[in-house]
Amino acid sequence: MSLTDSKKRQMIRSVDQILTDVTSIKKGNKTPRINAVIAGICDDKENIYLEAKGTRNVDTGVPAQVDDILAYFSCTKTFTVMAMMKLYEEGKVNLDIPVKTYLPLIETIGLIDKGGVDKNGEFKVPPRKPQNDITLRQLAIHTAGFSYAFMNRDYMALAMKNREVSTMNPTMDYFKTSKMPLLHEPGSRWMYGHNTDWLGLVIEKVAGMSLDAYMKQVIFDPIGMTTCSFHIHDQSNVIKLHRRLEDKSIKLMKKYDMNFDPEVDMGGQGCFGSVGDFMKFMRIFLNEGFSPDSGVQVFRKLTMKYALQNHLPLEMHLEFGGFVPSKVIPGFKSDGFSLTGNAICSNPLPTGRPEGTLYWGGLANLYYWIDIENKIAGYWGSQMFPYMDIPSMMNFAKFEYTVYAAVRASKAEQKRKKRTKL
Repeated sequence: MSLTDSKKRQMIRSVDQILTDVTSIKKGNKTPRINAVIAGICDDKENIYLEAKGTRNVDTGVPAQVDDILAYFSCTKTFTVMAMMKLYEEGKVNLDIPVKTYLPLIETIGLIDKGGVDKNGEFKVPPRKPQNDITLRQLAIHTAGFSYAFMNRDYMALAMKNREVSTMNPTMDYFKTSKMPLLHEPGSRWMYGHNTDWLGLVIEKVAGMSLDAYMKQVIFDPIGMTTCSFHIHDQSNVIKLHRRLEDKSIKLMKKYDMNFDPEVDMGGQGCFGSVGDFMKFMRIFLNEGFSPDSGVQVFRKLTMKYALQNHLPLEMHLEFGGFVPSKVIPGFKSDGFSLTGNAICSNPLPTGRPEGTLYWGGLANLYYWIDIENKIAGYWGSQMFPYMDIPSMMNFAKFEYTVYAAVRASKAEQKRKKRTKL
């Protein structure tokens, strides 16, 4: 649905105020709550709102701009899964045959039991060969068995053993059992992790080029996403990573920065780009694979219809660090997972987000949703740590609630006008 002009103007004023408040230094504080936020709202035709507030770097105070570059972190995943769907659309991959068909390396990865790594990063029992083969579908929906260090103690112990090889400095040495073993039999449960990084390696093998080059060929160029890349050689307009301190102030993360020219294009986390370009990408979901920005049918309608379905088996539940919302919140249904690299809301949310909406985010408190029903999408772009930072999450929720307040008010206004005409 389209927002009425009056509700659109009101929404823009309210959202602008949210961004201004959270990026301004309040009386008695040393720093803003967030150094910079670049936020966008779009419908199926165009941007409704795209604005930047705050500074690229609290130490320099240089103002953030709408075309500044962010590290997308896990927002990269949707690009990678859709790149796989392009190969699927062209008949170049089968989603349900063993991944080892395309990438023999994955067959070398062993399986361990929970708690199978000691505090020194040593395996208590040698990893064993899994009974089941991993498939592309499992990698795309996170049921293959890989995790992340920030989600799992065993992975954290392995990560701490040899810090030279890490997700921030990725090499092919990272794709070994010593860094990312399987934690469950492939296909037996949902677990968030490095699945999409493996998927990126498969895409490179099948496409015969780097993941960055393939995405540029089949996604970025056809849509007109000119800022997106895994390799950023000019970092002058990059929003810097910041961290919240115990006193609630923030500081520049000088000892922790992104690898702007990595050896390996990590399909689960490695892409950079602007919020405006990400919104161009979101619009293809609101248009059955068509890009209104470039006039190109990027994906076939049948491909998009299939990808947008829930492909997570009904008996599986999304969980984060062992927390399973559907098991502890009365009446809460487990969310699904699509072949777009995004989860699917199975519950209407208090913000107004309806059931069936796609959503995901990135480690540095980046969040987005794509509402197919109402043809509206939103993106909250920041570079703040820690993950799930409370001020970031609360202000994103306010941002989303403000958008849906305008959606509800527009629907009510349109109904009143219709009744008046009758």
